[in-house]
Amino acid sequence: MKQIFFKSKLLYVVAACIMLASLSGCDKVDNPYYFVDPVPVDSLSAVSFKKVLLEDYTGIRCNNCPAASRLAEEIAASSRHRLIIMNVHAGHLAAPASPPFTLDLRCHEGIAYYKDFNITGNPKGLINRTQKSAGIFEYSSSEWAKAIETELQQPQTFKLKVEEAELSKNRTAIWAKITYSATAAATAEYNLLAFLVEDGIVGTQQDGPKIEQEYVFHNVLRETLHGDAIYGIPIEKPIEGKEYVYTFESYQIKSIDKKYPTSSYKLIVAIVQRDSKYVEQVEEVELK
Repeated sequence: MKQIFFKSKLLYVVAACIMLASLSGCDKVDNPYYFVDPVPVDSLSAVSFKKVLLEDYTGIRCNNCPAASRLAEEIAASSRHRLIIMNVHAGHLAAPASPPFTLDLRCHEGIAYYKDFNITGNPKGLINRTQKSAGIFEYSSSEWAKAIETELQQPQTFKLKVEEAELSKNRTAIWAKITYSATAAATAEYNLLAFLVEDGIVGTQQDGPKIEQEYVFHNVLRETLHGDAIYGIPIEKPIEGKEYVYTFESYQIKSIDKKYPTSSYKLIVAIVQRDSKYVEQVEEVELK
C-alpha cells in the first residue's frame, strides 16, 4: 500500500463558554490542529486503507459540543474521510430538560458505553477505543487530531466491506452483507460490531451562548444490530487472506418510532478486538 504522508495545518476554533450550573462538565474546545492527507479522494477505495472511528460523546445542552462536532468534520475532510464519526448522546448534558431542550437522542447502548469507558463529560471522544493511558479511553477534543493521525498511520489489519445494504420497502428492516478478511495472521479474538445511526435530525442544541433551534444532528447512534450484545457478535479467528461473509437478514429496527421524517439511516460496521475493544477497521454505508 502506498505510504501516506501527513502535513500539519493549524485550525483555530473559537468557542465561547457560558459557565451555567446546568452546563457544568462541558469541555472547552481549545485551538487544536489537524493533519492533511494529500491522497486524492477517488484513490481511496473502501477496502484498501486503514480507517478510524471517532465516537463523539455529546449532548443537546452542551454548549461546546457543536464546536467539537465541527472540528471532527474538519478532521474528517482533511483525512479524505478515512475518519468515520459517530455521535453518541450520553451524559447529563444529553438528558432532556425544560423547553426548548426536550429532544432525547440517547439510547441504551450509548449510555452503557459512556459508563463502561468512564467518560467524564462532554464533549469527549473515543478514537478506535484506544487507551490513552491505563484505563483511560476518553480524549478531549483538542487531542483528537493527533490521536486520529496516529491511528491512521497504523498498519491495516483487516479489509472490510459492506455490500447490498438496504432498507425494506416500508423502511423498518435492514438487509446487509458484510465481507472481511485479515491482512496478517490473527493475534486476538474478534467481534463484528454494527451500529445503526440516523443522519439529518433537526432540533434544539445549545451552541456556545446561543440556543440553536434548527440545529442539524449527524450520525446519531440509535442502536446496535445485535440486541443485548452491545460489544458485537463473536466471529471465528480469521485465517490470513481468507474472505468471510456475515449477513443481516431482515433486521427489524427497534428505534423506528424515534425516526425523523426528513432524516436518513447509515450503517457503521467495525471489526473489534473482543477483549481490549480496540477497533481494527471500520466502514460506513448509507441505507437506501
